[in-house]
Amino acid sequence: MARRSAKLLRFENTLYKYNTESQAWAIDAINLNQTDKQVDFSEKGTYATCKHMSQKVNPISLRKGFLNTWDSTPYINYKESDILENTFYFEIFVQKYIKSILKNFENFFDKIEIKKINNIFYINISFYSSGNITKKSTAIPTKLVKRYKSLLGGDLKYATKKDEEDNIYYNPFFIEGSSGMRGKTFVLDTVKLATHLEKYLSLYSKKEIKISFQEQSSIGNSASLLSDFLSYQIEKSNANFKRALRETFKEIKNKSKVKGIRINCSGRLGKAPMAKTEWFKYGQVPLSRINANLDYATSTAFTKYGSIGVKVWVYYHD
Repeated sequence: MARRSAKLLRFENTLYKYNTESQAWAIDAINLNQTDKQVDFSEKGTYATCKHMSQKVNPISLRKGFLNTWDSTPYINYKESDILENTFYFEIFVQKYIKSILKNFENFFDKIEIKKINNIFYINISFYSSGNITKKSTAIPTKLVKRYKSLLGGDLKYATKKDEEDNIYYNPFFIEGSSGMRGKTFVLDTVKLATHLEKYLSLYSKKEIKISFQEQSSIGNSASLLSDFLSYQIEKSNANFKRALRETFKEIKNKSKVKGIRINCSGRLGKAPMAKTEWFKYGQVPLSRINANLDYATSTAFTKYGSIGVKVWVYYHD
């Protein structure tokens, strides 16, 4: 917390006085006709109105309606008692549910757009796949096999006889993709996953739902992708911030779109005994310019050394 000057403390003591009759703090009215006392009216008014105001503004909220609009724009009855009938809570549930599924599949959630047309909910999901998913990483953990069987039934089968001997099931929502340096890579079967999500979300919400997936070409297209990927790399590298930053910048394929990046990480970085804050900045990031095409996102990396907060600002070319 910043240290306040004695002049400001004296000013606050004169501005706020305790009224014993009403038992509350009161603010003295400014008498503009006073000539015997020299009072800086502009200073008094500024401190009176801004004393309790926060000094941080979310860059996304600041530019809403000017540069971009909301992803969801229906009329919402926020006082609805039933959570299934309340569209607001339904959208929050869908977003968290899909984000957790993609995280378990080692894919990264960007944003969700929900539009309601003729009582049908059209959900468009933007995500990013790193393309480094191997066959080993698609194996279902033993503790989750029973859950997969109850959800999918006959779709869960052994791939080969050797897998049957080793009692290994593979995630049916992945299909073989192109061959890379580590061998064959696997990609998400978005058609099969969309059909599965439509079925169970419709049963839960009793609404007709249509889901489509849109894959992003680079994590540099969105600040939320960048922050989620960085927090994933921090978890993977056991709080090694510099290594995670290096791996993250390798994934940004088209750097010509990005004009500036700022990344703040706070926590026990590098297995440090005490929490600290480290930041990285590339290019320019104008936070106070309203017409700047700026994107902002936050995420949290959960490591065995504690939680590490990640903040990302990305400035794009207009």
